[in-house]
Amino acid sequence: MHAPAAAGNVDDDDDSYVQVQTGDGKYVRVHTEKFQDMMQSVQLLHTFVTEMEGGYFEAIPETAKVLLPLLTAREEYTMLCDEVRGTALQVWSLLIKSARLGAQERGQPNAMAKELLGTGLQAVFGQLEQNQETDFLHEISSGIAECIKNVGPGVLSNEEVRTLTSRVFALMDQSLARSAKHANEEAKNKQEASHLPQELHGGDEDDDEQGPAADEDQLRRNYEEILGAMMKVSPAEFLPCLPQCAERIQHWVATKENKVLGLYLVCDLLDHLKEHSESAWPIFMPKIFESIFDADADARTAAAYAVNLAAPLPKFAEAAPEVFKALAKLLSAPKPKKREEKAKVAMDNAVAAMLSMLKDKGQLCPPDLQAWDLALSKLPIKDDCEEAKKVHEKVIDMVLQQNQGLLGAENRNLGKVLSILAEIYKQEEICSKECDDKILKIFKGIPQNVLVSAASNFSEKQQKKIEKMLHS
Repeated sequence: MHAPAAAGNVDDDDDSYVQVQTGDGKYVRVHTEKFQDMMQSVQLLHTFVTEMEGGYFEAIPETAKVLLPLLTAREEYTMLCDEVRGTALQVWSLLIKSARLGAQERGQPNAMAKELLGTGLQAVFGQLEQNQETDFLHEISSGIAECIKNVGPGVLSNEEVRTLTSRVFALMDQSLARSAKHANEEAKNKQEASHLPQELHGGDEDDDEQGPAADEDQLRRNYEEILGAMMKVSPAEFLPCLPQCAERIQHWVATKENKVLGLYLVCDLLDHLKEHSESAWPIFMPKIFESIFDADADARTAAAYAVNLAAPLPKFAEAAPEVFKALAKLLSAPKPKKREEKAKVAMDNAVAAMLSMLKDKGQLCPPDLQAWDLALSKLPIKDDCEEAKKVHEKVIDMVLQQNQGLLGAENRNLGKVLSILAEIYKQEEICSKECDDKILKIFKGIPQNVLVSAASNFSEKQQKKIEKMLHS
C-alpha cells in the first residue's frame, strides 16, 4: 500500500503514528488519522455498491484498482491496517455481486465477476495461510465466503473447487493444531495450579463462550462456510470432493470438540448437493439422529437443521417415522429456561424441522403422535430470528395453499393458525414485509362469520391488530 511519509520529527512511541510498508518495500510512518480517513472512504464505497448493485457496473474497474492495494497490504502488526483490509474485502465481495448483476442486466457474460473473484482470492488467501491471529483470520475467511457466494453459478471449475477445498481443509488442520496446543497448555496450567493453595488459583478465563478455544471454533465455522459457498455456486463441480468431506465428517462427529463443525458441514451437503449427497448418508445420518437429543444445544440445533434440509429429499422417507417420533419427544419436553439462549434456539430449530417433516413427509407420520397439534403449540418461534422468518413464511404459504394437514379436519386448527399470523404481523424481526402482505391478504379473504367464530383464539392485542388489518 502506498502511503505518504510522516512529516517532522516525532517520538517513535507516539501512538498517533504507525509504520507501514510501501509498494516498493520501504517503511514509512503514517499518522493514524490517514487510516481513519481511509476507513471512512471504504465504508462510503460499501454504501454506494450496496445501494446501487448492478447500477455500479461501469465504476467497478476503477474501484477495484483502488481497493486492491488494501487487500494486499502487509502491515501484519497493526490492527488499523487489518480493519481497513477487512472492510475492503467486504466491498470487494459486493463488487463481485455488482459485476454479476450488472452483466445480467446488460446481457453480458459473467466475465468481470470471475476476474474479480480470482484476483481477490489471489490477494488474500495466502494471508490466511501465513497469519495466525484469529481476529484477522475471522474477517478474511468470512469475506472470502461472501466473495464466492456473490460470484454466482458457472464460474468455478472442477480444478479450482478441488484446490480451494484442499486449501480450506489445510487451514482447518492448522486451527485444530492450535486448539490442541492450547488445550494441552491449559491442562498443564491446571495441573500446576492444583498444587497451589485455593486462594492463589486464578479465575477460569477460558469459558466455553470466550477465549482462544471459542475463537478457533468460530474460525473453523468460517472456513466451513467457504466450503458451503462453493457447494452453493458450483454443486456439480464440488461433487468430486464429497468423499473428502465424508472422511472429515466421520472424524469430526466422533469427537465432542468438533461434532458441531461436522454437523454443519453435513447441513451444507444436504442444502446444496441434496440427493447427490446420498452416498455419504450412511456416514452421517446416524449421528444426526443421535444428536437430536445431544446435551450440547449447538449440536441439537445443527441436527434439527439437518433434518429440516433433508425432509424434502425422497430417500429421507426411509427414516421419516423414527424422525417424527424423535422430534415429537423433543418438542414434548419442558421448554428451556429464560436464560438458556442456546437451548431456546435449538428448540426453535426442532419446531422448524417438525414443520418441514409434516409438509414434505406428513403421510409417513405415525397417527398417534398428533404432530400438527404439537407443532402449532410451539408457534410462533422468536429466538432464532432467521429461522423464524422461514418457518412463518412456510406456514403462511401453507394457509394460502389450503393445506389440510395444517388447517385440520373441517378447519379445526384455523383459529389457532390465525392467532399465530396475527401475532407475527408487523414483527419485522420474525416476519418479512412480503409475509405481512400475505397475512393481510389472508385476513381480508376470510368471511366475517368465520373470523367471529375463531375470535376465542385471539388475545385482545391480536383482535386489535386484526381489526386494524381489516380496515386498512
